Amino acid sequence: MSPAPASLTACPLWLQRRLKAAGGAVSFATYMEWVLQDPEHGYYGRGHVAFGRRGDFVTAPSLGSTLATLLLPQVLQCLDALAATTEALSLVEWGPGDGGLSRDLAVLLAQARPRWRQRLQLVLVETSPALRQRQIRQLQHQPLPWRHAHPAQLAAAPVTGVLLANELLDALPVERFTRGEDGWRWQWVHCRRGHLDWCPGPPLSAEVPALLEAVGIHLAGHVFPVGWTSELALSQRSWCGAAAAALQQGWLWCLDYGHNARRYYSPRRPDGTLMAYARHQAMGNPFLRPGEMDLTAHVCTDLLRHWAEEAGWTWCGEVSQGQGLLALGLARRLSRLGEADGPPLAQRLAQREALLRLVDPAGLGGFRWLVFHRGCPTPAPGELLVLKEPPGRGNGDYARFAG
Repeated sequence: MSPAPASLTACPLWLQRRLKAAGGAVSFATYMEWVLQDPEHGYYGRGHVAFGRRGDFVTAPSLGSTLATLLLPQVLQCLDALAATTEALSLVEWGPGDGGLSRDLAVLLAQARPRWRQRLQLVLVETSPALRQRQIRQLQHQPLPWRHAHPAQLAAAPVTGVLLANELLDALPVERFTRGEDGWRWQWVHCRRGHLDWCPGPPLSAEVPALLEAVGIHLAGHVFPVGWTSELALSQRSWCGAAAAALQQGWLWCLDYGHNARRYYSPRRPDGTLMAYARHQAMGNPFLRPGEMDLTAHVCTDLLRHWAEEAGWTWCGEVSQGQGLLALGLARRLSRLGEADGPPLAQRLAQREALLRLVDPAGLGGFRWLVFHRGCPTPAPGELLVLKEPPGRGNGDYARFAG
């Protein structure tokens, strides 16, 4: 049985030529890589992406410096522990968007630890030439030394510090697979009569069911009906290895939309998590306006942990962004906005809106923070601030502040 057709969408000439040169059909991961990262036509590659309220989607850094301010105590805790054992420290952001989070953290770190100004460097890992130019403009006036680096450069000379991946993993290419009448197959992409559409790909290899079984998902049997479709982010496996090669010692923080395996691969989720985004509208058709819209799929947190441990990372823990930010003082910041001697009302309301959006469980507050380490000194992983329940704060407070 062929996959259900997408609403017919015109295939641009550049993509028609690319598909023809590739033999007529390609995996969805290849298609996703082309339309997101191609330097001439890709959404990120050519810099078409627009962040923030007036753009295509809101990220936590696009709401201002709040995320950086709240993350600062946790980043300091990690770097302070490393500073006792090594001289050179690095804050690496992989996929830094427009550079706003790195810039804000650099300013705050230089203020908090002025003696580190020549000891601590920012390292940005970015594949898009257009986004690198945005980042250069953002970082030119911040106080710390910084550089762009290719993953191969970091693998050749790994650093010690903290590696942040904020809303990176959900934009890495994913494969699509589906259950047909004849069994499990990859779902590929082709151009038919000038329009993009799905087409059957090769059967799944035995490695895929075995991989999913490792996180408790069994494709055999009749649990999943014919036509059920989802994603597999095999690119995250190689990314975990590249991140391990880049960081000799330190912590890895992954901040992204995600579900555990049982929720991600639920029979009641018949079409996966793949979405296209433009102007704050989410659409299920990934073939709309190729190169002009974002494509994203949630992270399967169990698979990410599996691949990270396979690459040599040690698991520290996981929290939602809302719970993590409460542990780092968000509730106190909200409370201070009500004090009589606080900032002007308009400024308070804007700050309150940003704080609540960060912890809204239906939005950014539903992010998962997954934390790993490689050979770290004290504090022990379980002693990280963000992995502790804030005193007197539980899930009830999280729900209350998130509205």
